[in-house]
Amino acid sequence: MKKIVLFITVSVIMLMAFTTTSFAQLPLRVVVNGNRVNFPDAEPFIDDNGRTQVPVRFVSEALGAEVSWEGSTKTVTISQGDKEIKIVIGKKDYTINGEKNLMDTEALLKEDRTFVPVRFVSEGLGAKVDWDPAVRTVYIDTREKGDIKDETPKDGSIIEVDGYLVPNDTNVVIAKAQSSDKVETRISINIMKPNFEKQVEDLTFALENKFGKDIANQVRKHVEQKKNWSDYLPEKYIYVEKTEQYIWIRKSVAESISINVMLPRYVPSTSQYDDVVVEW
Repeated sequence: MKKIVLFITVSVIMLMAFTTTSFAQLPLRVVVNGNRVNFPDAEPFIDDNGRTQVPVRFVSEALGAEVSWEGSTKTVTISQGDKEIKIVIGKKDYTINGEKNLMDTEALLKEDRTFVPVRFVSEGLGAKVDWDPAVRTVYIDTREKGDIKDETPKDGSIIEVDGYLVPNDTNVVIAKAQSSDKVETRISINIMKPNFEKQVEDLTFALENKFGKDIANQVRKHVEQKKNWSDYLPEKYIYVEKTEQYIWIRKSVAESISINVMLPRYVPSTSQYDDVVVEW
């Protein structure tokens, strides 16, 4: 009896630890006017003052602004139309068109990138900024309400579908494979469904939290080759060394793209290897 109680206790603790870790590892995302901003070499983070710091160039350019850097004074200038924001690294005060303002945190240099608090810069350029802690996403919008079309409304939640985290409003289909000795999970997206770009974004989000950013980006890069329903998408195998699994992106000649996550230690047959591209 004691052994059973101990086993149950340990199992519950492990489950809670796994769940907490999964949600703690959700990446910070920045969405500008409905489009996710990609950060190729430096990721956003939350600083000690609870502010989201982002590489200034990528977000500013997504907002249609220009960025310049003055190394001697460590000053970054963000210009858009008749607005000019100047921020000095390590200082809380900044200017908008010469008028002094005060932040509750500081801009800084990290990983050879200039990071700035996204709210102060975005609002300085006239954008509306929302933070959704459930999905760790900053939403920045400069559009008028009537200009926002064909977007699935966000409800501020994420769900777990067969071991994968996805936004609650996703159109990505995820299902455990039934009675298969090769496939663990089947995932599909469809270019004919509304907002295909969001499907790709949600697919990347799900794979990133399961297998890491590098694997997710490899999948994303491959499926984004399909621009129209009639485009031919060749198959591709991507090897996940951490879990000893292959992700098989099946060839697509119609509107649907199928991604099979194979069982651990499954090895494609010799005939399949003819077209395999293995990523280590």
